[in-house]
Amino acid sequence: MSVAPNQRRLLSELRTYTLGHRRPPFNPVYADYIVYEQLRHEFMNCPRARAAFLHGGLIWRLALHSLGFNHLPSVLDGISTEAVPFGELLIGDGGQTYYDDGLLEEEVDFMCGTYCIDLRDGPEIVSWWPRPNAWNASGLNVGFWSARCEDWFQGRLSNLREGVSHMRHSLIKDANGPMTSTQWKCSLKFQPATNKIMRNVSAASYDFMTRASSKSSLTPFLIHTYKFGVVWTQT
Repeated sequence: MSVAPNQRRLLSELRTYTLGHRRPPFNPVYADYIVYEQLRHEFMNCPRARAAFLHGGLIWRLALHSLGFNHLPSVLDGISTEAVPFGELLIGDGGQTYYDDGLLEEEVDFMCGTYCIDLRDGPEIVSWWPRPNAWNASGLNVGFWSARCEDWFQGRLSNLREGVSHMRHSLIKDANGPMTSTQWKCSLKFQPATNKIMRNVSAASYDFMTRASSKSSLTPFLIHTYKFGVVWTQT
């Protein structure tokens, strides 16, 4: 599907969603989580937020939590009017330009509920949900959303709703509050061998698709399908 020139959005119209910077001590409470959820729901009603469903993993599940399973069929309708220029760009064979909806790095962080705490010796990044670098290294990253992933997700939601303080106190930091990537990686270890298996499967899959499509003009299409589960759409 192509995006007609008169329907393309100007880059100046881009609104970046972020939870921003905080000064220490920052001890978020449940009200902070609700604000984040409301902003995430708002973002998911933007046309380009279709990219959150294409992202896969935890970002996909958070998108579902905002809009519900009934919204999934609309993802197949094709790229949004915001794909150009807000989306991802690929130059294919012969110089053709392909676009698809994609999330900015800041938007990925926002989807995970990320804050930047301005400490004296440098910024500390914490998030309500694990960011992709922590999720991809976890024992839950098995290539699809498994029953164990869902159990963990529902458990985390329950902990947030019931285990995060509703009262602010400068000397208390909830164990169920936002965590750093290091803390998330420790929390999500489970089976350490899972990550190694997934790296080997990904490398083998990428190698196979590269060789299988080496003589085809559809190379960029196939590679993108492998990485994101969606075919590039041409402008």
